Amino acid sequence: MEKKCPFCGAPLPNEAVFCPSCAKSINDRIHPGNPRYFPRRFLKIALGIFLAATVCAGIFLLIRPKTYSGIGEVTYTDQDGTYQILTNVSTDRYYPMTEIFQDAGEQESYRFPLRLYINHKNTGADASGMFLQKVKSAKLHIQQDTESSSHAEFSPPQPLKESFPGTALVSYINFNKNCASPTRFIWTLSMENGDTIRLGIDLIITPIQTYHYNAENADLSDSAALQALIDRLAKETSQKDVVNITLPAISYAEPVILWGRSFNLTGSEENGIRTAFSAGIQIRSQTDEKDWISKFTGIDFLGDGTGVGLSTANRAWVQDCRFTNWKTAVLCYGDTWVNTLDCVFEKNGTGLYYNSTGDSYSDTRFTGNQFRENNTAVLLENVPTIAEMDFSDCVFENNGIDIDNRCGQALGISYAVFQ
Repeated sequence: MEKKCPFCGAPLPNEAVFCPSCAKSINDRIHPGNPRYFPRRFLKIALGIFLAATVCAGIFLLIRPKTYSGIGEVTYTDQDGTYQILTNVSTDRYYPMTEIFQDAGEQESYRFPLRLYINHKNTGADASGMFLQKVKSAKLHIQQDTESSSHAEFSPPQPLKESFPGTALVSYINFNKNCASPTRFIWTLSMENGDTIRLGIDLIITPIQTYHYNAENADLSDSAALQALIDRLAKETSQKDVVNITLPAISYAEPVILWGRSFNLTGSEENGIRTAFSAGIQIRSQTDEKDWISKFTGIDFLGDGTGVGLSTANRAWVQDCRFTNWKTAVLCYGDTWVNTLDCVFEKNGTGLYYNSTGDSYSDTRFTGNQFRENNTAVLLENVPTIAEMDFSDCVFENNGIDIDNRCGQALGISYAVFQ
């Protein structure tokens, strides 16, 4: 098809951009319109509105309620300063924990205190008293698998500084081995200024096996048989498992040594005769595990005026036991802790002898003991804590020395009886 000029109708070459006859351009062009002008007053108003909106947005972002979240620790700042808020199960109020590891055996329920600490960030001073005045509400929440056969529970957070110095709040956690693991606990602090602080920590539960032995399923006929069982279990069982041994009402005439793990020994009574040890029990130190606690219940330790009834370099709990006629009835040494409750110490050179230089303790109760006719009822050479040892409801009768407190240990003896 022949290309023609739209203006004069003359024929055009295909590549032409103007007509050779009339010299007019044949390209389509867009002719820009005249520019629009805005009044300067309008521009000033628009700029003012923009600046005001920017300032308002900045102020809103600055003062709007904020949410602070963390696991184990949160840093929070307000007009009064900066705070370290942390949670743990430790007496160290500067040590944040993200996880709590707990073993759970056959008990129906286990319990521990979950602690919340609030420190001034710069000085490390306890800021809980002042800070809690800014808190509108403090709650604890749980995130756990709802399909688990059992669920962890908690008590309402409370200030319990007398029992837990330095803490802001404490909640008691109850759990068992069937609870979901991990289970997350979340502290939620709603501040008076609208801010929210959420602080989480995970509970990791390890189920442990419990073994029960007695005269029906194990040879417990004498010291050698008992020692053989202890040696086998020390090698074959997990260190976290629980071993309960119920002993027959007989006398064990040779020394017995506990090692490699904790053991719980429970005595029996038959025709007025209880399980007895006449050569003592020794618990050897476990350098790789200081938290094991061996328990002794309902056992008589009957000596000949020499030796040690119970000698332990690892933790022990002793209840309803009798110690008679030993040079030293119970010796706690090394860096460990031993509790005696409702026990009888009678006619010993020294009843309870503490010479431990560790830095921890498990329980401060020494209640309900009877100390009679000992040369020295209680000898405290070194004690691994400044916490007060509670001797409530203890009876001290006809001892040469009731308490030889060489290390100046704090003692609770207001409710003890001295005769």
